[in-house]
Amino acid sequence: MSINATGPIACRYCDLVEVCRLCGIIARRESGELQRAGTAPRTLPVGARLFRAGEPAHSLFAVRQGMLKTVDVGTDGEEHVVAVNTPGDVLGTEAFGKRIYVHDVVAVQPVAYCKLPLSLLSTQYARVNELAIALINMLSRASVRRAPPVRGTIHQRVAALILELSRRFEQSGADGRRFSLGMTRQEIASLLGTRIETVSRTLQKMHREKEIEVAGQQVTLLSLKPATV
Repeated sequence: MSINATGPIACRYCDLVEVCRLCGIIARRESGELQRAGTAPRTLPVGARLFRAGEPAHSLFAVRQGMLKTVDVGTDGEEHVVAVNTPGDVLGTEAFGKRIYVHDVVAVQPVAYCKLPLSLLSTQYARVNELAIALINMLSRASVRRAPPVRGTIHQRVAALILELSRRFEQSGADGRRFSLGMTRQEIASLLGTRIETVSRTLQKMHREKEIEVAGQQVTLLSLKPATV
């Protein structure tokens, strides 16, 4: 599977880094024990599911590269996008409050990720206080990774999404000025609670007015700034 040339983010940009350090995963990487611990980096092709709603929750997943979407699947099989997941995000945190995953998570780009089995956490009794603090901090960061609020004009909602992605890519050490939206226009429309035609027209208008440059899924920020949202 092809992963883009920028490579996975460094561990220091990942929300799971302190938990991994306390579990000894980072320190063991050079010794080869990482693979045996079940936490070796893995890949996921476009369209594949990281996990499905209703499956037993057994692991946390750290996104190292690529993008995913978190979706609710209706009784008619239609997907509703509720969040977009970027490098540095930790997925599966509902495992701490429930015994099952509550959403489907699907790759919209080729993804590289790390998997931290929950069973590994249970062996870390000697560091329980530090580990508890690290988990609380990680969960607090994960809780804010939600879709932009569906309010305001469509221009404001699209701009908010682009600027939020820009901020998150920059925080993960990637290029926050030029990046891929990852999602199709239909997925963006689902995320923002509007129609695909409206999203397409808005992106075209922002391109014409030189707020952004759009080429397929690739976006380059020009004059678009947080103050315009």
